[in-house]
Amino acid sequence: CWFDREILEALILYLRKKNIATLSIHPYLTNLIRNEKLENIEVDKASDVLEVFETLGFEHSLDSEQSLVVNQMFVKSIESFASSDEILAAFSPSLKRDLKKFTALNVKTEELDEHQLDQFYDILSRTAERKGFSVHPLVYFQNLKKYFGKSAKFMLAYLDCPAYLAYLDENIQSFEAKIQDLKEGPQKKRTKGQIADAEDQLRSYYKRLEQFKSYQIKTDKLPLSAYLFMDYGPEIVSFYGGNDEAYLNFGGAVLLHWEMLKYAKSKSKKHFNFYGTIETEAASSGKGNFNFKRQFGGQLETLVGSFDKTLNPFYDILKKTLGKD
Repeated sequence: CWFDREILEALILYLRKKNIATLSIHPYLTNLIRNEKLENIEVDKASDVLEVFETLGFEHSLDSEQSLVVNQMFVKSIESFASSDEILAAFSPSLKRDLKKFTALNVKTEELDEHQLDQFYDILSRTAERKGFSVHPLVYFQNLKKYFGKSAKFMLAYLDCPAYLAYLDENIQSFEAKIQDLKEGPQKKRTKGQIADAEDQLRSYYKRLEQFKSYQIKTDKLPLSAYLFMDYGPEIVSFYGGNDEAYLNFGGAVLLHWEMLKYAKSKSKKHFNFYGTIETEAASSGKGNFNFKRQFGGQLETLVGSFDKTLNPFYDILKKTLGKD
């Protein structure tokens, strides 16, 4: 077993002597592992731990909503890859296309320092409001940076606006020239179709240009996505983060996680932990938190859960008197 039963018994005895009312333990211990298709790989990995806690009178629970404790996370093992290039090669064709496309759009990433955390917090707060979860105040994250230093990496994905406009202009000029050449050149069997395809592409770039103008961006950098990654032991953990809903099509979160996967490999980490993972039921429709994470490959790990024990019987009486669960 992963722990000594005698130590747990001694802890219970010690806390009772200190008149502690209840004891709650949330072991960081995996009990179930599933693949990207939610098929079981390993089950009941922590059955021996469950048995020990139950024999000592603990109540076991698993919070499926993860409102208080994170108990389900998506984890990618990167130990077996020789390099980040090998990790990239193993991605699905669709993810590789997306990474190439977002890079071509001039989406870039940078690490925020302690004086720039308001940029991270602005995106996180708006994401929390949109998705209905609560976040700590800004000072919490400022203290994380203060005390964890380089191990707390606040990352921002942004659109390089001048470079993006240059990209659009270059493609518009390229397709306008191509259409003119096709119209003035020899009219072959395929020419009409080639002109139609080029005109479709040209309209697409003009549409993107008009859309960008409608944003009325006044700065050179357009923030897209911001995440806090923790460099902890053998893994990098994607701890907190969010996206600006208006600019999801630029793929800021995708590029951020790829950059941090490369960083994890460069630091010889064993795992990349996408951390709290929900919305598994939405994956079949191509939506949700789990669906985003599984595109990078890995396993969905469900922890053993929480264990609670009342140490003072008068506490139970008090709870019943007050009508609390």
